[in-house]
Amino acid sequence: MATLSVISQKLNIYTPQNITVRQGDLIVPLLDGQLLRVTPQGESSAIANFMKDELGVPFGMTAQGNDVIATVSGFLPQHYLMRVKPDGKVETIADLSRQSGAYGAPFGVTVFRDEYWVTVSTDVIESTSELVRVSQKGEVKAIANLTEFKNPFGLVVQGDSVVVAQSSGHLVRVSEKGDVKAIVNLQEAGFGLPFNVAIWRDQIVATTNAGLVVAVDQAGKVSTIADVKTAKYQIPSGIVVFEKDLIVTTNGGFLLRISV
Repeated sequence: MATLSVISQKLNIYTPQNITVRQGDLIVPLLDGQLLRVTPQGESSAIANFMKDELGVPFGMTAQGNDVIATVSGFLPQHYLMRVKPDGKVETIADLSRQSGAYGAPFGVTVFRDEYWVTVSTDVIESTSELVRVSQKGEVKAIANLTEFKNPFGLVVQGDSVVVAQSSGHLVRVSEKGDVKAIVNLQEAGFGLPFNVAIWRDQIVATTNAGLVVAVDQAGKVSTIADVKTAKYQIPSGIVVFEKDLIVTTNGGFLLRISV
C-alpha cells in the first residue's frame, strides 16, 4: 500500500504543470510564473520568475545536468523553450510561437539524443498537435503529428523511444523516426486522462484527471499506485522519480511524496 506524505502545500499549481529534480532538490513551476526550489524537507525558494520577465507561465519541466529546461507560455501569444542556469539566469533556447499558434501551447519537454523533444498543442480548442525536436542551437523540426490522439501533455524517454500522455486518454510511444503507436487508453480502462509521465521500476507511471497515480507494465496492464483524490489532495499533475519514491504535485496546491 502506498504512503502519501506532504512535503509542501498552498502552492499555486495549475494542471498540467510538471516537476523535475535538480541537484537533489525538487523544481516546481507555479501559475504566477515562478519556479520554486523545494528541498525534500519542504524548504522553498524562488529561482526564477518567467512572468516577471514577461515570458509567461512554465508548464513542461526537465533537468539537463545542472540546468532546468522549461516550456513557457505567454498571452500575446508567445511560447518558448527556456533554460534556467543554477544561478537563476534565464536563457531562450527556441521560440515556439509559430508552432503553437494563437490557440496552442508547448506542454511537455524531455531530453532525448542530446535534443529537446517538445509536445505542442497547435490548437487546444481543435485538439491538433505535434511532437517537435529542438536542437541545442534552437532549430525546430517536426517529429510526428499527434492530432489523432488530441492534445499532448507530458512525455518521458523509455529506452529508444518516447512515451507521450494524450488528452484522448492514450499513452503513445513515438520512435526516433516519428512512428507513433498507442500503448494503452487509460480513459477507456477507467483510469482517466493522463497528464504527466515518468519511468519508475521499469514501468510507465502517470498522473490522471481521475485523481490517480497509475502504473503501466510492459504488457500494457494498468494498476493504481495511489488514489490522490480520495486522500483529499485533489487532482495530481506533475510527477517525477526521487530516490526510490514518486513525487507528485496536485491542483490542490500539494507537493506529495509517494512511498510504496
